[in-house]
Amino acid sequence: MSRSGGSAPQRDTPVLTERGGVRKAAILEAALRVIGDKGLAGLSMRAIATEAGLPLGALGYYFKTKDDLILEAFELHTRREADRVLAAFAGVGSGDHADDVAEHLTAFIRHGLTEARTSLVAEYEFLIEATRRPDLARVSRAWRQALQIQVGHVASRLGSDDPETDAEILLSVVAGLEIDHLSTPLDPSTTQAIRATLRRTITRLGLRGDAERL
Repeated sequence: MSRSGGSAPQRDTPVLTERGGVRKAAILEAALRVIGDKGLAGLSMRAIATEAGLPLGALGYYFKTKDDLILEAFELHTRREADRVLAAFAGVGSGDHADDVAEHLTAFIRHGLTEARTSLVAEYEFLIEATRRPDLARVSRAWRQALQIQVGHVASRLGSDDPETDAEILLSVVAGLEIDHLSTPLDPSTTQAIRATLRRTITRLGLRGDAERL
C-alpha cells in the first residue's frame, strides 16, 4: 500500500502455451506461499520449485532471475488484493449507517487475519522490500493510488466532503489494524475492538450515508 511514479522497465517474457501458462501460475502461487510462510529471506528458487512440485530447471524458463519472479509475484498479489478491497466495499451503500460500514471493514480485516493470513504476511514482506527496490516501489505506489480511488468513491457515496483525504485515513486505519493484530490470535474481544475502532473512525469522518443524514 504505497504510492506511484515512473514507468516500469520492459521485461522479456516467453510466449507461453496453455501448459506453460499453468506452470508459470503454479510457480507464482508457490512463491507467494513460501514468502508468506518463510519470508523473503527464506525464498529460494529451490524452495519455490519444491513447493510448486516442479523441477528446479523449469523456473529458469519463465523467470530470468529471482528478482523477476518476486516482482511478478507482487504484481499478482496487488491485483488480487485490489479485487478483495473492491469486493469488501461493494456492499457499502449511500444509505448505510456507520455500524454497517464498520461491519464490512471488520469482515475484510478478519478475513485478512485468518483465511488470507499467509497472503497478508507476504504483502508486508513485499512492502518492506519495496523500500530497497525501485521496481517494487513503483508497483506499490500504483496499487495504493488505485485503492485510494476505489475507497474515495465509497467515501463520496457516504457523504464525505473530502473523499481523497478520507480514503487515505480509512486505508491507513485498516492497514494499521491489520499489522497490529497480525502476530496475535484473533479472538472475539479483539474483533469487537477492531469494529469499535472502525465505527469511531467512520463516525468522526462523518461517513454516515443518506439514512443518517435525513
